[in-house]
Amino acid sequence: MPDPITLFAETLSEFNDDSKWDGAVLGKIKTISNTKVGSVGQRFIEKLCSQLSIPYSFPINPTTGEPLTQSPWDIEILDIKFELKTATEDINGKYQFNHIRYHRTYEGLLCLGVSPANLHFGVWSKADVTTNKAGKLVSMEKSANASYKLTKDPRHLHEISEFQTIITQFAHDFIK
Repeated sequence: MPDPITLFAETLSEFNDDSKWDGAVLGKIKTISNTKVGSVGQRFIEKLCSQLSIPYSFPINPTTGEPLTQSPWDIEILDIKFELKTATEDINGKYQFNHIRYHRTYEGLLCLGVSPANLHFGVWSKADVTTNKAGKLVSMEKSANASYKLTKDPRHLHEISEFQTIITQFAHDFIK
């Protein structure tokens, strides 16, 4: 009998359509669960803000003083409450930011895109999200309006090296 593990591995390699991630500097993101992808994105933005001396905070449970894991917003940067979404580049070279919700009480949407060797981001006000100025939102469920997907081409996002400039300008314009 052939070794079933080897046989399965060979079969699996026939379906590998994400070869751009093989050996990529950021390729490890493809080996973690989708829920952890969001956690990685949030921790990265937290560390980036810290290193750039940009004020940030998280929603806190008033009883325990611990950060909330479920909240209408994910991170507050420069006094703006953001919904934060992280996505990996798909086989078409685009990012699909999932589970964007209108009904949550955030003020801005911050999307972090991870490609095999690059990071991109976009930031929009909630008004821009609800009026499709951020891009066309598509319902994630047929005949439902609770959760949406925003697909973005990296060319329509910013390089992560521009984060401090863009987020500061966004906050300045938002407060006006």
